[in-house]
Amino acid sequence: MANLNHPDLQVFNADQLNNLHKEIDTPALLIVEERMDRNILNMQTLADQNYSWLRPHIKTHKSVDIANRQMILGAPGITVAKLSEAEIMLNAGINDIFIANQITHPLKIDRLRNLHARGHIIIGIDHVQQIELLRPAFQNSLQPLDVRIEIDSGLHRSGVSSDQGLLDLARYIKKEPWLVLEGIFTHAGHAYGSSTPQEIARIGEEEGEIMASYRKLLESNGIELHTVSVGSTPTVRYSARNDAVNEIRPGNYIFYDGIQMALGSARAEWCSLFVLASVISQPAEDRIIIDAGSKALNLDRGAHGQLLLDGYGTVINYEAVIERLSEEHGIVRLLKPESVSLGSPLLILPNHACAVVNLYEKYHLISDRLDIETLTISARAKTQ
Repeated sequence: MANLNHPDLQVFNADQLNNLHKEIDTPALLIVEERMDRNILNMQTLADQNYSWLRPHIKTHKSVDIANRQMILGAPGITVAKLSEAEIMLNAGINDIFIANQITHPLKIDRLRNLHARGHIIIGIDHVQQIELLRPAFQNSLQPLDVRIEIDSGLHRSGVSSDQGLLDLARYIKKEPWLVLEGIFTHAGHAYGSSTPQEIARIGEEEGEIMASYRKLLESNGIELHTVSVGSTPTVRYSARNDAVNEIRPGNYIFYDGIQMALGSARAEWCSLFVLASVISQPAEDRIIIDAGSKALNLDRGAHGQLLLDGYGTVINYEAVIERLSEEHGIVRLLKPESVSLGSPLLILPNHACAVVNLYEKYHLISDRLDIETLTISARAKTQ
């Protein structure tokens, strides 16, 4: 398992961290603004260089403010995981939204119809039964509903995984006047189970090749596509190179995290999200207790059952390992036993930014002058 201690994770010196700690109650989420803005620009540049649209997945940051930053730099729209996230974003004025999921519950279908009447909404499809569930609500719509067929590129979650399955579903969609087959999409999430950067590169290249082959299959059968879309922060720099791909949907890149570093998909200086905690007890010379437990740090240490990290977050300002979490307490082992002042700050790089963000109501955006701005996590806990 990875040890991520790295000098480039040291974003604040001791005085700066102490001053921030005096102004911010803990546990709290901090964003280093300059790093986040650079991440946004770099991913937009990657998309532009590969002649692709960047439709960032906002399930990572769940913030209207941050989504607007992404769109100002060139993103034409956003991706969400859930209908409730789409509702938050559309209500805030973002009206080009891809819901990268299948919608089958009758209450959700009613809500989708309301969203469809107000903005440009695209949804995922991978089975004809989903179409039949949508039919009563949409077959008489004045405006057709845009759909994308999900492709299983190796994750083996949802998605079509055969030539005939894709052709049958595409033809079914094309005969329905109330539907538009806008494109195909995939998520190579199995890259998170990789053991080397070379394996990630291979999966990313395969992701692009699979989508190119399916695009060619559809076009050879007279079915044109507007969009061929790929996702996944680790693989996007490889899959985007394929000429058939014209949209990318990474999400984690906005912050990066311990898992991305352990995979070799991020450098330390790219990481922009941190948890600020306080030391509340020191029961032993080599053990301190902080006020950030599982409700502030999450229990994630890897992906798809693979343990990548040897603690529940990387401690930045001490040589230490977060060995255990209860709900409200973090148990931290000091690698160099010392006396630690109670009430002092502890800064942590989260293992999995997406999961940790969903635990908080707000960010503390820290400028290069150490000014503090509060941003609401607009779509927090929106899981329906």
